[in-house]
Amino acid sequence: MSLFLLGLIVSAVAVYYSIQASHRFGVVDQPGGHKAHDTVTPFVGGVGILAAMLTGGYVISQYFPSFGDRIYVLLGGVLVLFITGFADDILQLNYKIRFGIQAAVGLAMVFLGGVEISDLGQLLSGDLLSLGYLAVPITLLATIGAINALNMIDGIDGLSGSLSIVSLLLIALAVYISGDPAYFSLIVIIAGGVAGFLCFNLRYLGWRRARCFMGDNGSMQLGFLFAWLLSDLSQSNESVRAITPITTLWLFAVPLIDTLCVMLRRMWMGRSPFHADRNHLHHLFLRAGFRVQDAVLVLALVQFCFGAIGLLGMYAGVDELVMLVAFVVVFAVCFFIVLRPWRLVPLLRRIHRLLGMTSVHAVGVHVAGLPEHKLGSFADMLNRCIGPHVDFRFRAYHTEGNAGPACYGVIQLLGDDQDLTQAHISRIIAVLRREIGREPGVKVRQFVDRKETHDRRVGAKYRHSERRAGDRRSAGNAALIYRLDSAAGEPSVVAHG
Repeated sequence: MSLFLLGLIVSAVAVYYSIQASHRFGVVDQPGGHKAHDTVTPFVGGVGILAAMLTGGYVISQYFPSFGDRIYVLLGGVLVLFITGFADDILQLNYKIRFGIQAAVGLAMVFLGGVEISDLGQLLSGDLLSLGYLAVPITLLATIGAINALNMIDGIDGLSGSLSIVSLLLIALAVYISGDPAYFSLIVIIAGGVAGFLCFNLRYLGWRRARCFMGDNGSMQLGFLFAWLLSDLSQSNESVRAITPITTLWLFAVPLIDTLCVMLRRMWMGRSPFHADRNHLHHLFLRAGFRVQDAVLVLALVQFCFGAIGLLGMYAGVDELVMLVAFVVVFAVCFFIVLRPWRLVPLLRRIHRLLGMTSVHAVGVHVAGLPEHKLGSFADMLNRCIGPHVDFRFRAYHTEGNAGPACYGVIQLLGDDQDLTQAHISRIIAVLRREIGREPGVKVRQFVDRKETHDRRVGAKYRHSERRAGDRRSAGNAALIYRLDSAAGEPSVVAHG
């Protein structure tokens, strides 16, 4: 705990002062293009992570001299990638330059740090599957892949940091069990450093947006750190290997699967694998109505489950070939789902509703089956229960061709604060279900702004008859029969009939 708090404090202080300096010198990420944020935001999260890594390196050099000069190779590679990432954040470096520097750092890791993937574990007949001359190329490929996988998944506030801290703590657990105090101390300090950065990057306690981004300068550092740790801890050395090579896939599952699925889908669609799009897993969660913080929480839990499966399988003695096949199956399922995002998004929406969560796209409440003769009492109830707390607009409609006495109503909330709107919607739905839920035929649900991206039919393939039925539903006309505008504290009926 002391090591974790040390890393957290060092990182948080470094990020705090870096944010102030970045605003002063104009070193910030501008909104626009494919970026989702709408305000200038510093990309100095890597400063805090670097400070934590340097602190961890000092602790290792002072208290664990047996680690040797490898710690300086690790810190040197981290520093080079921090500078490269910072330059990329500002100047948008060509990908060839980035790959060249990442390859050079990977070669230094192999030939100066002595860290390489020399075998793939006991995949065949209980014997180690040695890589021989392929060891260096595969190590370079894994290093570059890990660096860019963490960089590519850094698309929403708090995601890459949350995934990283989950994986780091699981790796720390495995290292602790294997009895390696040097690596354990280093990993825990860096995990604390990531937590210090997340204090400024996560959306929590009313913070509507991140106060800083990790940036390429932070994601490249962490990606290289994972490449180093997973390569070194999974290979035979003087001590017992902490994890098997196959377990490394599970410990880095979400960034790895997301990156491979997205790149393969781009090639499947005839585009460059490096062509940016919005089909990452976190983008699909947002499209389904999840809030940013909810998507981060779900994906972090998924990463924890994957990592726990890998460690439990290893400690239970499950055959490594079986664990590899299981991971390939999981990847194949994920690729099939991501290949057809129009199928995943409606499923995520249904899960979102089953969990009782409010969609980020919701702008009000829809009430179906309202008795027309009770609209007046319904409006009085809205004034009494909702009016004192929030401004709203209520409209009731009677669908043409419906001869019955029932109609439907839409309660739209007025305001720009998305988080407050979602909180009010949840409360209003609970109130309505309590007040009128016993009325036969009355159904209360969220009212989502009509956009093409929210339509579950977009991109899907259905029969001609189903398409015509959908067109008829969309083309139906409704007559306005009741209208109520409310200013908080002073509601008034504007028109009736």
